[in-house]
Amino acid sequence: MDHTEPDWLDYFSGGVPTGEYFRLTLGDLREVADLRDADEDWPGTNRFQQLCFIGAVCYFEAFCKDHFASILNIEPSLVANLKAAGQDTNIDAAHVIIYGHEIDRRIGFVLAEKYDFGSATKINSLFNALLTVTPFNGDEAEQYAEILRDRNLLVHHGGTFTLRYLEQKGASASARSDAFYHSRTVRGEHILQVLEFFEAIGKKVIRATHAALVEYLLKAGRKYSGQRQKALEAILWWGDQAPA
Repeated sequence: MDHTEPDWLDYFSGGVPTGEYFRLTLGDLREVADLRDADEDWPGTNRFQQLCFIGAVCYFEAFCKDHFASILNIEPSLVANLKAAGQDTNIDAAHVIIYGHEIDRRIGFVLAEKYDFGSATKINSLFNALLTVTPFNGDEAEQYAEILRDRNLLVHHGGTFTLRYLEQKGASASARSDAFYHSRTVRGEHILQVLEFFEAIGKKVIRATHAALVEYLLKAGRKYSGQRQKALEAILWWGDQAPA
């Protein structure tokens, strides 16, 4: 049976370092949001920008999940940290059979698929259990909650104001009369602000998790070499050259 060392890209979802893939995704969204906003002076509902907004939130959640998975793929022993923190680390035996001896570098994919990365609290909890890293501070968590409220309004109500949404926003009694009539408008400028926020969080996450993983390995007296070392270095890849 061939147990050769996997290529460094195999540790990442889609074969691309997670931070770099997210950077490219944000760049694509900036381009389309700018272009569409420049083409339309219509002050009402802009369906295209609504879709860009929804997509940005989806891609950010995917980034958090895939980055979490890649760290576990690179260092499977971190499963012990998750278990100690009370996270569910049970996996389907059928998945172990599918991957065979490769399960150690795919364990992150299998476990991350089980976890919920749908809020700042949940993301913080998972990364804190993994490497004692907290992606969101208090203000950032509130800002993300606001973004999620807008995203949920668009996904579940087509952007039309609901009483619950306006109450969560702290709207006055007179403003709540807009419920079920007016809608949440989304313009390119707002999307660019959201993308800047996601970029800042993304950069912070990859830097903090890389530093924490290096410290973890140092304390354990372990040192990578070869392809796994390249994967470790690639965690930090954000617009820079790939590992040599």
